[in-house]
Amino acid sequence: MYNRPSLLQACALAVLATCLGGPGLTSMRAAAQQETTAAPPVGKWKIYRDDRYAFRLSYPPDSQVQTGRDRGYQYLRVHNYEPEPGGQGSMQPGEYHLEMLIFDHRLGHRMPSPCRDLVREARQVRAGKVNALRGLAERGEDPGATSFALCLQAGKVDVLVMATEQDPVGPIANRLLDGVRFGN
Repeated sequence: MYNRPSLLQACALAVLATCLGGPGLTSMRAAAQQETTAAPPVGKWKIYRDDRYAFRLSYPPDSQVQTGRDRGYQYLRVHNYEPEPGGQGSMQPGEYHLEMLIFDHRLGHRMPSPCRDLVREARQVRAGKVNALRGLAERGEDPGATSFALCLQAGKVDVLVMATEQDPVGPIANRLLDGVRFGN
């Protein structure tokens, strides 16, 4: 015959586990509070708009945004970490980097290869009012990170967007790419 422990015995075991540092109610609450504190804040994402190239993209509020011109393309970079000098460090969990390369044919810019060569496992998607290819990026600077890509070729402008993070599923990188819209 099976003997059930009484309520008094169960309470005594819980108190004993707490006193001995086991998984009592107090230590479980403390662990849950630490997990809540360690989780990144989920706030409303900001929106970056570019009227010249008619696109917008949403990004986390803790990001740094840089724009500029390089030889052969213009860029937009969004990230939440400072890369180490010389690029020797690797990304940590929760860190991300998005780079949008804009190749404006009117300025003499040319994308190095067609989108189908720059995006692996590509599938066609809608990015706002235009069709684009989405999949994995061919290049990745951090060996432990995964780079996801969105690429489109239009009459006067080609755009390659790469979002990279440590997580191979890419929850942040894919949300960043989901937030890219052309033809606003």
